[in-house]
Amino acid sequence: MDFLLSALGGLGFVGAAVALVLGSYFLARHLLTAGGEGDRTHDAASTVAVRVAALHGLILALVYAQELDDYKGIRTVLTQEAVAISDVFNDAKRYGGPAVTQIQEHLATYVALVVNEEWASLAKRQGLTAAAWIEWDKAYNILLDLQPSNDRERFLAQRMRNRITEVAGFRQMREAPSLGRFAGLFWGPALIGLVCVAAPFYVYRPTRTHIALLSMFGAYSGVILFFIFAFSNPFSTPGRLEPAPFEHLLRGDIGKALPLKG
Repeated sequence: MDFLLSALGGLGFVGAAVALVLGSYFLARHLLTAGGEGDRTHDAASTVAVRVAALHGLILALVYAQELDDYKGIRTVLTQEAVAISDVFNDAKRYGGPAVTQIQEHLATYVALVVNEEWASLAKRQGLTAAAWIEWDKAYNILLDLQPSNDRERFLAQRMRNRITEVAGFRQMREAPSLGRFAGLFWGPALIGLVCVAAPFYVYRPTRTHIALLSMFGAYSGVILFFIFAFSNPFSTPGRLEPAPFEHLLRGDIGKALPLKG
Protein backbone atom coordinates (compact mmCIF):
# COMPACT_ATOMS: atom_id res chain seq x y z
CA MET A 1 0.00 0.00 0.00
CA ASP A 2 2.82 2.40 0.87
CA PHE A 3 4.46 1.63 -2.48
CA LEU A 4 1.23 2.34 -4.36
CA LEU A 5 0.71 5.60 -2.48
CA SER A 6 4.31 6.61 -3.20
CA ALA A 7 3.93 5.76 -6.88
CA LEU A 8 0.71 7.75 -7.11
CA GLY A 9 2.37 10.65 -5.32
CA GLY A 10 5.27 10.56 -7.76
CA LEU A 11 2.93 10.50 -10.75
CA GLY A 12 1.04 13.41 -9.22
CA PHE A 13 4.22 15.49 -8.92
CA VAL A 14 5.24 14.63 -12.49
CA GLY A 15 1.78 15.40 -13.87
CA ALA A 16 1.54 18.69 -11.98
CA ALA A 17 5.00 19.80 -13.15
CA VAL A 18 4.24 18.93 -16.78
CA ALA A 19 0.90 20.74 -16.57
CA LEU A 20 2.58 23.81 -15.05
CA VAL A 21 5.28 23.90 -17.73
CA LEU A 22 2.88 23.44 -20.66
CA GLY A 23 0.34 25.81 -19.11
CA SER A 24 3.01 28.51 -18.75
CA TYR A 25 4.13 27.95 -22.33
CA PHE A 26 0.64 28.22 -23.85
CA LEU A 27 -0.31 31.18 -21.63
CA ALA A 28 2.81 33.02 -22.73
CA ARG A 29 1.97 32.30 -26.39
CA HIS A 30 -1.48 33.71 -25.79
CA LEU A 31 -0.33 36.89 -24.07
CA LEU A 32 2.92 37.67 -25.89
CA THR A 33 3.95 38.10 -29.50
CA ALA A 34 6.85 36.35 -31.15
CA GLY A 35 8.12 39.61 -32.71
CA GLY A 36 9.70 40.14 -36.11
CA GLU A 37 12.92 38.68 -37.40
CA GLY A 38 14.79 41.95 -36.92
CA ASP A 39 14.16 42.51 -33.22
CA ARG A 40 15.90 39.26 -32.18
CA THR A 41 13.09 38.13 -29.87
CA HIS A 42 14.15 34.50 -30.29
CA ASP A 43 17.69 35.23 -29.15
CA ALA A 44 16.52 37.19 -26.11
CA ALA A 45 14.04 34.47 -25.12
CA SER A 46 16.66 31.73 -25.46
CA THR A 47 19.19 33.69 -23.39
CA VAL A 48 16.69 34.36 -20.62
CA ALA A 49 15.49 30.72 -20.62
CA VAL A 50 19.03 29.35 -20.33
CA ARG A 51 20.00 31.70 -17.49
CA VAL A 52 16.82 31.10 -15.51
CA ALA A 53 17.15 27.35 -16.09
CA ALA A 54 20.71 27.46 -14.70
CA LEU A 55 19.55 29.23 -11.54
CA HIS A 56 16.56 26.94 -11.17
CA GLY A 57 18.71 23.84 -11.61
CA LEU A 58 21.17 25.13 -9.03
CA ILE A 59 18.40 25.67 -6.48
CA LEU A 60 17.01 22.17 -7.04
CA ALA A 61 20.47 20.61 -6.86
CA LEU A 62 21.39 22.36 -3.62
CA VAL A 63 18.11 21.55 -1.89
CA TYR A 64 18.15 17.96 -3.15
CA ALA A 65 21.71 17.44 -1.90
CA GLN A 66 20.87 18.98 1.49
CA GLU A 67 17.75 16.88 1.96
CA LEU A 68 19.55 13.70 0.91
CA ASP A 69 22.40 14.45 3.31
CA ASP A 70 19.96 15.07 6.17
CA TYR A 71 18.13 11.85 5.29
CA LYS A 72 21.34 9.81 5.45
CA GLY A 73 22.28 11.60 8.67
CA ILE A 74 19.03 10.59 10.37
CA ARG A 75 19.58 6.99 9.29
CA THR A 76 22.97 7.11 11.03
CA VAL A 77 21.44 8.71 14.14
CA LEU A 78 18.91 5.87 14.43
CA THR A 79 21.71 3.33 14.53
CA GLN A 80 23.70 5.37 17.05
CA GLU A 81 20.68 5.73 19.34
CA ALA A 82 19.97 2.00 19.20
CA VAL A 83 23.62 1.19 19.97
CA ALA A 84 23.63 3.59 22.95
CA ILE A 85 20.47 1.99 24.35
CA SER A 86 21.98 -1.47 23.91
CA ASP A 87 25.16 -0.35 25.69
CA VAL A 88 23.21 0.92 28.72
CA PHE A 89 21.10 -2.23 28.78
CA ASN A 90 24.11 -4.57 28.73
CA ASP A 91 26.19 -2.45 31.12
CA ALA A 92 23.33 -2.51 33.62
CA LYS A 93 23.56 -6.30 33.58
CA ARG A 94 27.32 -6.09 34.15
CA TYR A 95 26.80 -3.63 36.99
CA GLY A 96 24.39 -5.96 38.78
CA GLY A 97 22.32 -5.23 41.84
CA PRO A 98 18.61 -4.60 42.41
CA ALA A 99 18.48 -1.67 39.94
CA VAL A 100 19.25 -3.85 36.91
CA THR A 101 15.72 -5.09 36.32
CA GLN A 102 14.19 -1.61 36.61
CA ILE A 103 16.70 -0.02 34.23
CA GLN A 104 16.24 -2.75 31.66
CA GLU A 105 12.45 -2.65 31.88
CA HIS A 106 12.36 1.12 31.36
CA LEU A 107 14.73 0.86 28.40
CA ALA A 108 12.69 -1.96 26.86
CA THR A 109 9.46 0.01 27.31
CA TYR A 110 11.15 3.06 25.82
CA VAL A 111 12.18 1.14 22.69
CA ALA A 112 8.68 -0.33 22.31
CA LEU A 113 7.14 3.13 22.58
CA VAL A 114 9.51 4.51 19.94
CA VAL A 115 8.49 1.77 17.51
CA ASN A 116 4.78 1.60 18.26
CA GLU A 117 3.88 5.23 19.02
CA GLU A 118 6.66 7.73 18.47
CA TRP A 119 7.31 6.81 14.84
CA ALA A 120 3.70 7.63 13.95
CA SER A 121 3.91 10.88 15.93
CA LEU A 122 7.02 11.95 14.02
CA ALA A 123 5.35 11.02 10.73
CA LYS A 124 2.50 13.40 11.59
CA ARG A 125 5.04 16.13 12.51
CA GLN A 126 3.82 16.08 16.11
CA GLY A 127 7.28 15.60 17.60
CA LEU A 128 8.53 13.18 20.24
CA THR A 129 6.04 11.55 22.58
CA ALA A 130 5.89 12.36 26.26
CA ALA A 131 5.53 8.67 27.14
CA ALA A 132 8.93 7.79 25.67
CA TRP A 133 10.53 10.76 27.45
CA ILE A 134 9.04 9.55 30.74
CA GLU A 135 10.57 6.08 30.35
CA TRP A 136 13.93 7.60 29.44
CA ASP A 137 13.73 9.89 32.49
CA LYS A 138 12.92 7.01 34.83
CA ALA A 139 15.95 5.05 33.63
CA TYR A 140 18.12 8.17 33.85
CA ASN A 141 17.09 8.90 37.44
CA ILE A 142 17.84 5.34 38.51
CA LEU A 143 21.31 5.66 36.97
CA LEU A 144 21.86 8.95 38.79
CA ASP A 145 21.00 7.30 42.10
CA LEU A 146 23.50 4.47 41.70
CA GLN A 147 26.09 4.29 44.47
CA PRO A 148 29.08 2.38 43.09
CA SER A 149 31.36 0.77 45.64
CA ASN A 150 34.41 -0.15 43.53
CA ASP A 151 36.27 0.93 40.41
CA ARG A 152 34.37 -1.46 38.17
CA GLU A 153 30.99 -0.14 39.29
CA ARG A 154 32.15 3.48 39.13
CA PHE A 155 33.30 3.01 35.55
CA LEU A 156 30.07 1.28 34.50
CA ALA A 157 27.88 3.82 36.29
CA GLN A 158 29.58 6.79 34.62
CA ARG A 159 29.54 5.09 31.24
CA MET A 160 25.82 4.34 31.51
CA ARG A 161 25.08 7.93 32.52
CA ASN A 162 27.06 9.24 29.57
CA ARG A 163 25.42 6.88 27.11
CA ILE A 164 21.87 7.54 28.26
CA THR A 165 22.56 11.28 28.01
CA GLU A 166 23.63 10.67 24.43
CA VAL A 167 20.30 8.92 23.82
CA ALA A 168 18.52 12.17 24.71
CA GLY A 169 20.69 14.02 22.20
CA PHE A 170 19.99 11.45 19.49
CA ARG A 171 16.27 11.78 20.20
CA GLN A 172 16.35 15.51 19.59
CA MET A 173 18.39 15.02 16.42
CA ARG A 174 15.82 12.45 15.29
CA GLU A 175 13.00 14.90 15.91
CA ALA A 176 14.55 17.86 14.06
CA PRO A 177 13.73 16.90 10.42
CA SER A 178 10.11 16.12 11.28
CA LEU A 179 9.64 19.66 12.64
CA GLY A 180 11.61 21.53 9.99
CA ARG A 181 9.36 23.19 7.43
CA PHE A 182 10.78 25.16 4.57
CA ALA A 183 7.72 25.02 2.31
CA GLY A 184 7.43 28.72 1.59
CA LEU A 185 11.18 29.19 1.25
CA PHE A 186 11.60 26.42 -1.33
CA TRP A 187 8.37 25.46 -3.08
CA GLY A 188 7.57 29.02 -4.10
CA PRO A 189 10.88 29.63 -5.93
CA ALA A 190 10.82 26.08 -7.31
CA LEU A 191 7.39 26.48 -8.91
CA ILE A 192 8.06 30.02 -10.08
CA GLY A 193 11.28 28.75 -11.62
CA LEU A 194 9.37 26.21 -13.71
CA VAL A 195 7.11 28.97 -14.99
CA CYS A 196 10.03 31.29 -15.77
CA VAL A 197 11.92 28.56 -17.63
CA ALA A 198 8.94 27.44 -19.70
CA ALA A 199 7.47 30.86 -20.58
CA PRO A 200 10.34 32.12 -22.81
CA PHE A 201 9.85 29.16 -25.13
CA TYR A 202 6.63 30.76 -26.33
CA VAL A 203 8.59 32.01 -29.34
CA TYR A 204 8.68 28.44 -30.69
CA ARG A 205 5.64 26.92 -32.36
CA PRO A 206 3.82 24.15 -30.45
CA THR A 207 5.01 21.31 -32.66
CA ARG A 208 4.97 17.72 -31.44
CA THR A 209 8.72 17.83 -30.85
CA HIS A 210 8.61 21.07 -28.87
CA ILE A 211 5.74 19.85 -26.72
CA ALA A 212 7.56 16.56 -26.07
CA LEU A 213 10.75 18.37 -25.06
CA LEU A 214 8.91 20.73 -22.72
CA SER A 215 7.02 17.78 -21.24
CA MET A 216 10.32 15.97 -20.68
CA PHE A 217 11.69 18.97 -18.82
CA GLY A 218 8.54 19.20 -16.70
CA ALA A 219 8.52 15.47 -15.97
CA TYR A 220 12.13 15.38 -14.81
CA SER A 221 11.61 18.49 -12.67
CA GLY A 222 8.60 16.78 -11.14
CA VAL A 223 10.69 13.72 -10.29
CA ILE A 224 13.32 15.87 -8.54
CA LEU A 225 10.64 17.78 -6.63
CA PHE A 226 9.03 14.51 -5.58
CA PHE A 227 12.29 13.15 -4.16
CA ILE A 228 12.92 16.41 -2.30
CA PHE A 229 9.44 16.10 -0.82
CA ALA A 230 10.07 12.44 0.05
CA PHE A 231 13.32 13.21 1.87
CA SER A 232 11.83 16.16 3.80
CA ASN A 233 10.27 13.88 6.46
CA PRO A 234 12.12 10.58 6.94
CA PHE A 235 9.34 9.14 9.11
CA SER A 236 6.42 9.27 6.68
CA THR A 237 5.77 8.00 3.20
CA PRO A 238 7.00 8.20 0.53
CA GLY A 239 10.54 8.37 1.98
CA ARG A 240 9.75 6.59 5.25
CA LEU A 241 12.67 5.13 7.18
CA GLU A 242 11.67 2.00 9.07
CA PRO A 243 12.59 1.77 12.78
CA ALA A 244 14.72 -1.27 11.94
CA PRO A 245 17.48 -0.68 14.55
CA PHE A 246 14.87 -0.49 17.33
CA GLU A 247 12.91 -3.46 16.01
CA HIS A 248 16.16 -5.42 16.04
CA LEU A 249 16.58 -4.58 19.73
CA LEU A 250 13.05 -5.77 20.48
CA ARG A 251 13.79 -9.10 18.82
CA GLY A 252 16.72 -9.62 21.21
CA ASP A 253 17.21 -9.44 24.98
CA ILE A 254 15.64 -6.00 25.23
CA GLY A 255 12.35 -7.37 23.94
CA LYS A 256 12.48 -10.11 26.57
CA ALA A 257 12.86 -7.47 29.28
CA LEU A 258 9.49 -5.85 28.52
CA PRO A 259 7.32 -5.88 31.65
CA LEU A 260 4.37 -8.25 31.51
CA LYS A 261 1.01 -6.54 31.04
CA GLY A 262 -1.82 -7.04 33.42
